[in-house]
Amino acid sequence: MLVERERQAAIKEKYGVRSLEYLILKLDGDLIGLYNRREGGENVERFVKPKEEQKAGYEHALQELKSGLERERNLSIAAPRFIGMARVVPDMDENVMVSDDDIEKIGMDVTMQYERQQGWRPEDVSKENLGFDVRSTSPDGHKRYIEVKARAEVGPVALTQNEWFKAKRFQDEFYLYAVLNASKTPTLYRVQNPAALLKPEEQVEVRYLVSVNEITSKGERA
Repeated sequence: MLVERERQAAIKEKYGVRSLEYLILKLDGDLIGLYNRREGGENVERFVKPKEEQKAGYEHALQELKSGLERERNLSIAAPRFIGMARVVPDMDENVMVSDDDIEKIGMDVTMQYERQQGWRPEDVSKENLGFDVRSTSPDGHKRYIEVKARAEVGPVALTQNEWFKAKRFQDEFYLYAVLNASKTPTLYRVQNPAALLKPEEQVEVRYLVSVNEITSKGERA
């Protein structure tokens, strides 16, 4: 039973999950193109809304499928019995990323300042859930899609599944800007095409944990 259940789950994961991830990634690319056209003054709203709704539907279906697969893999034919109970408290490990608006603002400020110093025109799009925080344009029209991660001190950074998908899609146009030690002396590390260069640890909640050694050794210190 367990072997067959695992086999069925593997089939669903291989074809169902990957197909939905591909469709979401493709719609993301279409939407970014439409957003760029809208930014240029073109009226594309009639195309944007249907694609946003379709993407939301695929994301919901993907979450439901993953939850279902997790439940299937943990099914038990035995009757439940009480073993014990435990209290769960937050992990205060220094490697765990905790959202801090002030630290995140420092990371964004450092990024925007650096881009302007290089002669690029950065735009804060962090509220649009595009899989990156800054869209930066060079004087000759080239684009950088920048995901900004800031740590109060020095430690790894975590990328969401959406951010990692975008890194894979945009390749050399995608940058990870990691601002370390932001609470004291912010230091910016730039990693171009992180999906190709970095080897993150995939976690249960589908985030990609990039170690500080990866950032400092393979990133370009600005």
